[in-house]
Amino acid sequence: MERRLWAGLSFLSALLVSAPLTVESSCSKGCDSALASYYVWEGTDLTNISRAFNMEISKIVTYNQDKIPNVNSVQWGIRINIPFPCDCIEGSFLGHKFTYQARTGDTYDRIATEWYSNLTTVSWLQRFNNYSATTAIPVNSPLTVTVNCSCGDAAVSKDYGLFLTYPLREENSLESIAASTNLSIRWIQSYNPGVNFSQGSGLIYIPAEDSNGNYPALTSRYLANRSVC
Repeated sequence: MERRLWAGLSFLSALLVSAPLTVESSCSKGCDSALASYYVWEGTDLTNISRAFNMEISKIVTYNQDKIPNVNSVQWGIRINIPFPCDCIEGSFLGHKFTYQARTGDTYDRIATEWYSNLTTVSWLQRFNNYSATTAIPVNSPLTVTVNCSCGDAAVSKDYGLFLTYPLREENSLESIAASTNLSIRWIQSYNPGVNFSQGSGLIYIPAEDSNGNYPALTSRYLANRSVC
C-alpha cells in the first residue's frame, strides 16, 4: 500500500514539472469545486479576468472579499482566487475547459502567460486548438483553454476537500507559499512531492479556503471522485 501511494505521488510530481502531452493517467469523475490562483498583472482588470473565465465579476468578488473591496477595480501584483468545476477530461486527467475568444494580437503564448496568468501553457493550447503556434490568432476565433485542477488525495489527508491550482513565479519559495496560505510546509510538500518550489514556473496544488474562509473536509463525494493514478 505504501509503495502504491509513493508511486502515485511520484507521478503527480512528474505531472507538475513536465510537459502535459507526455503524461498518461486516468480518472473516473471530477469534483464540484476547485480554485485557480490568478496573478493580477499590471494592465488587466476584472472585466478582462471575468471574460477569460466565463464568469460574472460578482462571483469573483465573492471569493476575494478581502482583496477586492471595490468591484470596479483590482490591485495588480496580487493573487486572487477563481472558482471553477474540476472535471475528468477525456478520462485521463483532471481539469476544466474554458472558452476564450481571441483578441487582436493574441498568440498561444500571450493567452497562456497574460490572459490566463500561466494557469495554462502553450502545449495545452496546442493540444486542444488548431491555430498556428507562430502567428497571431484571428480575432474572435474561439479557443479551448484547459486549466488543471485537483480533487485531493485521501491517502495524504482527509482534512482537505478544496484545492488551489497555483502557478509558481520567480519570487516564490516553499517558505513564502506556506506563509501566504497559512499552511505548514509539510502539508504543501505532501501534495507536491519532489517539486522545486523556487523553480519559477509550473503548477502546484494547495489545500484552499472556500468563500467562507473554511478548509472543506474531504467528504465521501470527493473520495469517490478523486483522480486515480
